[in-house]
Amino acid sequence: MDPRLLIGPGIPLARPTTGQRPGATTPAVSHPGAFGRVLQQVLQQPSVTQGLTVSQHAEKRLQERGIPFGAETRTLLAGTIDELRAKGARDSLVITNDGAFLVNVPSRTLVTAMDIGEMQDRIITQIDSVSIKTR
Repeated sequence: MDPRLLIGPGIPLARPTTGQRPGATTPAVSHPGAFGRVLQQVLQQPSVTQGLTVSQHAEKRLQERGIPFGAETRTLLAGTIDELRAKGARDSLVITNDGAFLVNVPSRTLVTAMDIGEMQDRIITQIDSVSIKTR
């Protein structure tokens, strides 16, 4: 078997050989672990600028319940989603002074909202984490 086709420790995937046809290129081999390092850098960067999507259901609940939802709350939720994502959360309850917000972390979506008064005697299911952001 041609040693250029062997893949294993210490053997590059493709090596230039003598007699290679003119103009042929050799594929670039990146440094081991380079992808992992780049991935970690991207995941550690704050992504508040990625924003937050508000579902129609959540929009309706915000209006019905008179929950304040301005730029400050949006920024707070977007930052909290970044923190939750770093911990591996998927569906989370974020409690603030203004209300309680159920967010889907992977899609960065506000699913529903409740005011603090509604939280009494309520049961929240199908969440894997809670973040409390009170002043």
